[in-house]
Amino acid sequence: MGFALHSAFFLAGLAFSPAALKKEVVVSGWPALPYPFSTGIIACLGPAGLPAACSLSLAGQQGFDFAASPPALVAGGIANETRQVLLNLAAVAEAASSSLDNMIECTVLLTDIKDFELMNSVYKTFFVGEGKVPPTRIASQVASLAGTAVVEIKCSGWAPHPS
Repeated sequence: MGFALHSAFFLAGLAFSPAALKKEVVVSGWPALPYPFSTGIIACLGPAGLPAACSLSLAGQQGFDFAASPPALVAGGIANETRQVLLNLAAVAEAASSSLDNMIECTVLLTDIKDFELMNSVYKTFFVGEGKVPPTRIASQVASLAGTAVVEIKCSGWAPHPS
């Protein structure tokens, strides 16, 4: 028996129901995606009769301003793109009734690792502060990103059950 949803299975002595939830996160006012992926997914699975623990996966975002018509990559380089990326990620998290404070892991992709310090100077304004616990993170250089973006960030964390 795999981990897939069978009629019932046991984990750590708790009976789990086959009921699960996988829900797309949609940001109000954003255009439909032209590609086959979701901006975010809430996935919930929990013991029968108890509130489910839900994971939240935020798709990689680039520095697109979705308020522009048509949406466009913000100008100004790595700092502006990073700020817009994190605002976009925050919008997706908020559409899932969560926030960046609930992220536990982020992946940062840079087209030039020399931009790390500038990216990090903006990144920390979203994740570092009194009472905040920043997510774990990896930052890597990649050969290129889609279009002309110089940074892309994806995160995962948790969200409340969307019942």
